[in-house]
Amino acid sequence: MFRAIFICFAFISTLTYAKENPWDAYAHLPIVEQPQISPNGEMIATVYNTDDGPTVSITKFPSIELNILARMKKKRDRVDFIRWSGDKYVIVSTSYPEYSYGQFLRISRLYAFDVTTGEHKVLTTKRFSESRFYKYQSFRLVSSLKHETDYALVSTYDENDSAYSVFRVNLGDSQFEKIQRNKDGISSWYADNKGVVRLGIAVEEKDDKFTASVWYRAKKEDELEKIHTHTWGEDNTFSIEALTTDGTKAYVMSDRELGREALWLYDIASGEFESLVYSHESYDLSNTIRNSEGDLIGVGYYDDFYQTSYFSEKDAQQEQAVGNLFKDKQVTIASRNRDHNRLLAYVVSDSSIPVYYYFDLKTKKGGVWLSQYPYLVSKEFSSVQNYNFKASDGMDVSGYYTQPKGAKQPPLIVMPHGGPNARDYKYFNKELQYLVSLGYGVLQVNFRGSAGFGSQFETAGYYQWGKRMQQDVYDAMDWAIDSGLAKKGNACIYGSSYGGYVALTAAAQEPYRFKCIISASGVSDLETFVEDESRQGSYLGNIVDMTDSNAVKALADVSVINMVDKIKAPVLLIHGDNDTRVDYRQSSVFYSKAKNHVDVKYVEIKDGTHFFDDLESQKILFSEVSSFLQKNL
Repeated sequence: MFRAIFICFAFISTLTYAKENPWDAYAHLPIVEQPQISPNGEMIATVYNTDDGPTVSITKFPSIELNILARMKKKRDRVDFIRWSGDKYVIVSTSYPEYSYGQFLRISRLYAFDVTTGEHKVLTTKRFSESRFYKYQSFRLVSSLKHETDYALVSTYDENDSAYSVFRVNLGDSQFEKIQRNKDGISSWYADNKGVVRLGIAVEEKDDKFTASVWYRAKKEDELEKIHTHTWGEDNTFSIEALTTDGTKAYVMSDRELGREALWLYDIASGEFESLVYSHESYDLSNTIRNSEGDLIGVGYYDDFYQTSYFSEKDAQQEQAVGNLFKDKQVTIASRNRDHNRLLAYVVSDSSIPVYYYFDLKTKKGGVWLSQYPYLVSKEFSSVQNYNFKASDGMDVSGYYTQPKGAKQPPLIVMPHGGPNARDYKYFNKELQYLVSLGYGVLQVNFRGSAGFGSQFETAGYYQWGKRMQQDVYDAMDWAIDSGLAKKGNACIYGSSYGGYVALTAAAQEPYRFKCIISASGVSDLETFVEDESRQGSYLGNIVDMTDSNAVKALADVSVINMVDKIKAPVLLIHGDNDTRVDYRQSSVFYSKAKNHVDVKYVEIKDGTHFFDDLESQKILFSEVSSFLQKNL
């Protein structure tokens, strides 16, 4: 049974918050995410975030009368992706945190929704669901089978193989048929356009190094053979994005030859790169682009905003034509149907909220579909300014500075990003704009180790936690002061995840530089963090050489938990107890050690995730940060 929700934006946009907290409007999640048009163009499937949690919803194109197919469990489930399989089924991948052997793991589930009836199936079988380990078992989509839309290929752990095997699954009744057993420890599978499992990647750890081996079959009836092996962190990067139609070649993202992530055509049988498909002269490619049926159609990269390059001139011209309608905005086609005559465009800038527009070329109509943040529609925002400077060792570093309108040398918030192999962009950022609305200038820095600026810049951050990456943040702050944007001694530092590590480390390394410190989901004990992550089998080459025991021990020198006595500024710690990326004990243990020596407050959010991706967690985050800054800056 469908449940219809009609979103009246005329009402929402006139809501006032005189009797509520100033952060309430900013705390809301995007009202819709990942909208996807069905291949025939008749329907839109999307994640619809409500105050009661995320939902999977559909609507007729281009209506905003959203019909809820399923409601995810509040403060537990995350919708990772939505994909159409033909025009009848929507495949949805969700994940949730599960505690196991002292760690929170993120477990994936797949669902098939029949949009004609509203019914849905969890893609599993009795053999799996009755296992005592089922709650720890993930299910991964291998292919949505473009030519068999009632079926999909799914991989999951099979006790019979002691590894991830591949199954052909009926989306209507969730019947599993095993089509690929696994005797080689393969963890990632790839199928060709006809659904033939052609290729697998097996990751192995040996002597604290991780190798990825490529297994391949030229024909459906052939056995898989190992054809290529590379070592993470030592060889060039090697990420298979898709196979060609006949399955004999692969599109591979690699930084070979150019020192930047680029897309290459790779001959699988010979193990040789055949040709360069696309590269950018300055930036790494960030991803490949697929249409609603899973076909590879282009690549994307970031400068200040997301930019696309399509293989088809028709696709490129269509996006350009839409972009020409919004001269001062950044425009990306978020989804289109098979015939390219129904589109959803994502329109945004640094100082305007993201809005989805629809275009129906058959009826020659178009307009606003949905705003991602309708509660912010009536507010004005500040523009984000680029800056560049040379770090103290001469390396070129860039970032962004946002200043409240009409302000001169406002109090400064230095805001290092997470990752660290991520980066800041110029996109509208609701948290940043909220801080600016309070009268603070915000400084973001893409320190060395940030992704997207080429391999040399990223690897310059390897082994530099608490060292050169940290110094880049201090240098950026000094640049802002020397440029007259801020006054010395009138700043706080606020970071999340790796940025939280930067903030806490700054508290001890530079005790008089900042008036206050905020760490959300941050790391305080780098040595323990590495050891925990190592047990999970993650690649840690950008933090420390795990084969060097002295280097691992030396992480204590850049772990703030060992430098509590040096901290002078007040500290705010915020952490969710369901964080699957950084254990919440990184904050709670630090608090226990520091509370008798430091002005420190610890806020532990029950059922909170690493990203605080529910309304209650967001409200707590905004509330605590607001009151802490008001008191200390």
